[in-house]
Amino acid sequence: MPVPKSTVENSPRRLLRDVVLEKMLTAIQDGTLQAGERLNDDELVQWLGVSRTPIREAIAKLVDYGLVEMEANRYTRVATPTREQFDDAVQVLFGFTELAARWGIPKLDESDAAAFSEILESVRGLAEAEDKRVNAETVRLVMFLVERADNALFTSFANTLIPRVQFLALTSDEFLFWDVKHSVDPLRAAVKARDGEAGGAVIRAMGRALAGHLETIRDARA
Repeated sequence: MPVPKSTVENSPRRLLRDVVLEKMLTAIQDGTLQAGERLNDDELVQWLGVSRTPIREAIAKLVDYGLVEMEANRYTRVATPTREQFDDAVQVLFGFTELAARWGIPKLDESDAAAFSEILESVRGLAEAEDKRVNAETVRLVMFLVERADNALFTSFANTLIPRVQFLALTSDEFLFWDVKHSVDPLRAAVKARDGEAGGAVIRAMGRALAGHLETIRDARA
Protein backbone atom coordinates (compact mmCIF):
# COMPACT_ATOMS: atom_id res chain seq x y z
CA MET A 1 0.00 0.00 0.00
CA PRO A 2 1.37 3.46 -0.82
CA VAL A 3 1.90 5.45 2.35
CA PRO A 4 1.19 9.19 1.82
CA LYS A 5 2.91 11.69 4.07
CA SER A 6 -0.28 13.28 5.36
CA THR A 7 -1.69 12.17 8.70
CA VAL A 8 -5.06 12.49 10.37
CA GLU A 9 -5.57 15.54 12.53
CA ASN A 10 -8.05 14.92 15.30
CA SER A 11 -10.78 17.47 15.93
CA PRO A 12 -12.50 17.95 19.27
CA ARG A 13 -15.81 18.15 17.42
CA ARG A 14 -15.42 14.81 15.63
CA LEU A 15 -14.66 11.28 16.75
CA LEU A 16 -11.26 10.11 15.60
CA ARG A 17 -12.80 7.00 14.04
CA ASP A 18 -14.97 9.25 11.83
CA VAL A 19 -11.95 11.23 10.67
CA VAL A 20 -10.16 7.96 9.86
CA LEU A 21 -13.24 6.63 8.07
CA GLU A 22 -13.44 9.72 5.89
CA LYS A 23 -9.75 9.46 5.02
CA MET A 24 -10.03 5.77 4.12
CA LEU A 25 -13.20 6.33 2.10
CA THR A 26 -11.44 8.96 0.02
CA ALA A 27 -8.42 6.69 -0.45
CA ILE A 28 -10.61 3.84 -1.71
CA GLN A 29 -12.57 6.08 -4.05
CA ASP A 30 -9.53 7.81 -5.55
CA GLY A 31 -7.58 4.57 -5.98
CA THR A 32 -4.92 5.14 -3.31
CA LEU A 33 -6.27 1.94 -1.79
CA GLN A 34 -7.01 -0.33 -4.73
CA ALA A 35 -9.57 -3.09 -5.20
CA GLY A 36 -8.28 -6.37 -3.75
CA GLU A 37 -5.50 -4.68 -1.77
CA ARG A 38 -4.87 -6.12 1.68
CA LEU A 39 -5.09 -3.70 4.56
CA ASN A 40 -2.19 -4.02 6.97
CA ASP A 41 -2.60 -2.57 10.46
CA ASP A 42 0.99 -1.40 10.75
CA GLU A 43 0.90 0.38 7.38
CA LEU A 44 -2.41 2.03 8.22
CA VAL A 45 -1.08 3.19 11.60
CA GLN A 46 1.98 4.68 9.87
CA TRP A 47 -0.12 6.35 7.16
CA LEU A 48 -2.88 7.74 9.36
CA GLY A 49 -0.82 8.48 12.44
CA VAL A 50 -3.34 7.00 14.85
CA SER A 51 -3.65 3.87 16.98
CA ARG A 52 -5.19 0.60 15.81
CA THR A 53 -8.49 1.19 17.65
CA PRO A 54 -9.96 3.97 15.46
CA ILE A 55 -8.62 2.19 12.38
CA ARG A 56 -10.41 -1.03 13.33
CA GLU A 57 -13.59 0.92 14.06
CA ALA A 58 -13.40 2.61 10.66
CA ILE A 59 -12.74 -0.71 8.91
CA ALA A 60 -15.82 -2.19 10.59
CA LYS A 61 -17.86 0.63 9.03
CA LEU A 62 -16.28 0.04 5.63
CA VAL A 63 -17.26 -3.63 5.91
CA ASP A 64 -20.84 -2.50 6.60
CA TYR A 65 -20.67 -0.29 3.50
CA GLY A 66 -19.46 -3.24 1.41
CA LEU A 67 -16.18 -1.50 0.57
CA VAL A 68 -13.95 -3.82 2.59
CA GLU A 69 -14.02 -7.61 2.93
CA MET A 70 -12.83 -9.35 6.06
CA GLU A 71 -12.36 -12.98 7.03
CA ALA A 72 -11.04 -13.73 10.50
CA ASN A 73 -7.41 -14.87 10.61
CA ARG A 74 -7.17 -14.73 6.82
CA TYR A 75 -7.45 -11.25 5.33
CA THR A 76 -8.82 -7.73 5.47
CA ARG A 77 -8.88 -6.23 2.01
CA VAL A 78 -10.54 -3.65 -0.21
CA ALA A 79 -13.50 -5.27 -1.96
CA THR A 80 -13.44 -5.83 -5.71
CA PRO A 81 -16.57 -4.28 -7.24
CA THR A 82 -18.49 -6.00 -10.02
CA ARG A 83 -20.80 -4.64 -12.70
CA GLU A 84 -23.70 -6.64 -11.28
CA GLN A 85 -23.22 -5.04 -7.87
CA PHE A 86 -23.06 -1.63 -9.52
CA ASP A 87 -26.33 -2.18 -11.40
CA ASP A 88 -28.07 -3.35 -8.24
CA ALA A 89 -26.80 -0.36 -6.27
CA VAL A 90 -27.84 2.15 -8.93
CA GLN A 91 -31.33 0.66 -9.02
CA VAL A 92 -31.60 1.08 -5.25
CA LEU A 93 -30.13 4.60 -5.47
CA PHE A 94 -32.80 5.82 -7.88
CA GLY A 95 -35.60 4.30 -5.84
CA PHE A 96 -34.11 5.90 -2.77
CA THR A 97 -33.73 9.28 -4.48
CA GLU A 98 -37.33 9.13 -5.67
CA LEU A 99 -38.40 8.78 -2.04
CA ALA A 100 -36.10 11.64 -1.05
CA ALA A 101 -37.80 13.86 -3.64
CA ARG A 102 -41.29 12.82 -2.60
CA TRP A 103 -40.58 13.40 1.09
CA GLY A 104 -38.13 16.29 0.91
CA ILE A 105 -39.53 18.65 -1.73
CA PRO A 106 -42.79 19.47 0.10
CA LYS A 107 -40.76 20.47 3.18
CA LEU A 108 -38.53 23.00 1.41
CA ASP A 109 -38.81 26.59 2.57
CA GLU A 110 -37.87 29.53 0.34
CA SER A 111 -34.24 29.44 1.42
CA ASP A 112 -34.04 25.70 0.78
CA ALA A 113 -35.65 26.09 -2.64
CA ALA A 114 -33.12 28.75 -3.63
CA ALA A 115 -30.21 26.60 -2.45
CA PHE A 116 -31.57 23.57 -4.29
CA SER A 117 -31.95 25.62 -7.47
CA GLU A 118 -28.28 26.57 -7.24
CA ILE A 119 -27.31 22.90 -7.01
CA LEU A 120 -29.52 22.11 -10.02
CA GLU A 121 -27.86 24.83 -12.08
CA SER A 122 -24.45 23.54 -11.07
CA VAL A 123 -25.46 20.02 -12.19
CA ARG A 124 -26.68 21.44 -15.50
CA GLY A 125 -23.48 23.39 -16.10
CA LEU A 126 -21.22 20.44 -15.33
CA ALA A 127 -23.29 18.08 -17.48
CA GLU A 128 -23.28 20.49 -20.42
CA ALA A 129 -19.50 20.82 -20.09
CA GLU A 130 -19.20 17.01 -19.76
CA ASP A 131 -17.27 17.56 -16.54
CA LYS A 132 -16.83 14.42 -14.42
CA ARG A 133 -17.54 16.42 -11.30
CA VAL A 134 -21.22 16.13 -12.22
CA ASN A 135 -21.39 12.84 -10.30
CA ALA A 136 -20.26 14.46 -7.05
CA GLU A 137 -22.65 17.35 -7.58
CA THR A 138 -25.51 14.94 -8.20
CA VAL A 139 -24.68 13.24 -4.90
CA ARG A 140 -24.88 16.66 -3.24
CA LEU A 141 -28.34 17.09 -4.76
CA VAL A 142 -29.48 13.73 -3.43
CA MET A 143 -28.16 14.40 0.06
CA PHE A 144 -29.81 17.82 0.12
CA LEU A 145 -33.20 16.16 -0.43
CA VAL A 146 -32.41 13.41 2.07
CA GLU A 147 -31.62 15.96 4.77
CA ARG A 148 -34.81 17.90 4.05
CA ALA A 149 -36.84 14.69 4.35
CA ASP A 150 -35.97 14.94 8.05
CA ASN A 151 -35.95 11.22 8.78
CA ALA A 152 -33.02 9.93 10.84
CA LEU A 153 -33.27 6.34 9.58
CA PHE A 154 -33.44 7.56 5.98
CA THR A 155 -30.32 9.69 6.48
CA SER A 156 -28.47 6.80 8.10
CA PHE A 157 -29.24 4.57 5.12
CA ALA A 158 -28.06 7.29 2.72
CA ASN A 159 -24.73 7.47 4.54
CA THR A 160 -24.27 3.77 3.81
CA LEU A 161 -25.69 3.68 0.29
CA ILE A 162 -23.93 6.69 -1.26
CA PRO A 163 -20.32 5.56 -0.51
CA ARG A 164 -21.16 2.10 -1.84
CA VAL A 165 -22.52 3.47 -5.12
CA GLN A 166 -19.50 5.74 -5.52
CA PHE A 167 -17.18 2.79 -4.95
CA LEU A 168 -19.04 0.50 -7.32
CA ALA A 169 -19.05 3.23 -9.97
CA LEU A 170 -15.32 2.57 -10.30
CA THR A 171 -16.33 -0.41 -12.48
CA SER A 172 -18.36 1.71 -14.88
CA ASP A 173 -16.98 4.80 -16.57
CA GLU A 174 -20.25 4.87 -18.49
CA PHE A 175 -21.90 6.04 -15.27
CA LEU A 176 -21.08 9.54 -16.50
CA PHE A 177 -24.57 10.47 -17.61
CA TRP A 178 -24.61 13.87 -19.24
CA ASP A 179 -28.36 13.72 -19.99
CA VAL A 180 -29.02 14.44 -16.32
CA LYS A 181 -29.18 18.07 -17.52
CA HIS A 182 -32.60 17.35 -19.04
CA SER A 183 -34.02 16.72 -15.56
CA VAL A 184 -33.04 20.12 -14.19
CA ASP A 185 -36.01 22.18 -15.42
CA PRO A 186 -38.66 19.57 -14.48
CA LEU A 187 -37.15 19.35 -10.97
CA ARG A 188 -37.13 23.13 -10.68
CA ALA A 189 -40.83 23.15 -11.58
CA ALA A 190 -41.57 20.45 -9.00
CA VAL A 191 -39.72 22.42 -6.34
CA LYS A 192 -41.53 25.64 -7.23
CA ALA A 193 -44.86 23.85 -6.74
CA ARG A 194 -43.52 21.92 -3.70
CA ASP A 195 -44.84 18.86 -5.51
CA GLY A 196 -43.01 15.83 -4.16
CA GLU A 197 -44.87 13.38 -6.39
CA ALA A 198 -43.86 15.33 -9.50
CA GLY A 199 -40.26 15.42 -8.28
CA GLY A 200 -40.33 11.69 -7.67
CA ALA A 201 -41.63 11.13 -11.19
CA VAL A 202 -38.70 13.13 -12.61
CA ILE A 203 -36.22 10.97 -10.69
CA ARG A 204 -37.99 7.80 -11.84
CA ALA A 205 -37.77 8.93 -15.47
CA MET A 206 -34.10 9.76 -14.98
CA GLY A 207 -33.49 6.24 -13.68
CA ARG A 208 -35.13 4.74 -16.76
CA ALA A 209 -33.05 6.99 -19.01
CA LEU A 210 -29.83 5.96 -17.27
CA ALA A 211 -30.75 2.28 -17.60
CA GLY A 212 -31.23 2.79 -21.33
CA HIS A 213 -27.94 4.69 -21.56
CA LEU A 214 -26.04 1.88 -19.83
CA GLU A 215 -27.61 -0.73 -22.08
CA THR A 216 -26.71 1.23 -25.23
CA ILE A 217 -23.12 1.79 -24.16
CA ARG A 218 -22.60 -1.84 -23.19
CA ASP A 219 -24.17 -3.18 -26.36
CA ALA A 220 -21.82 -0.99 -28.38
CA ARG A 221 -18.83 -2.35 -26.49
CA ALA A 222 -19.87 -6.00 -26.73
